[in-house]
Amino acid sequence: MKHSEAMIAERRAHTRIEWPQLYIRVAEHVYRTTEWSYGGFVLEDELGNLAPGALLRIDGLVAEEGYRHGHAPEVVDIRARVLRAIPEQSSAALTCLKLDDDAYRILHAIEDGALSIAANQA
Repeated sequence: MKHSEAMIAERRAHTRIEWPQLYIRVAEHVYRTTEWSYGGFVLEDELGNLAPGALLRIDGLVAEEGYRHGHAPEVVDIRARVLRAIPEQSSAALTCLKLDDDAYRILHAIEDGALSIAANQA
């Protein structure tokens, strides 16, 4: 880990989660996360739709497993800002400005499920 990465990691208020991933809906377009926390998301953005500085309303959220089994995203109200586009990785980083109670409940349940699975595999 580079020194700058270590400094960034120390400033994080929320632990990043790399598994399980989420699918989030923004204006009828669904994006897959590559990592997430309560404070933000890194999304796959192959088309480069997400411009730095853009304000987004995330209105749907579902765990990867549910999405793969045809479950529609649950309705949430997350306000976010695009921090940066990462064209070489076809992704974009978002920071959450506001999570509603439903979004927090869903993220917490997904995080708890991931932790129990990891504990059972250990």
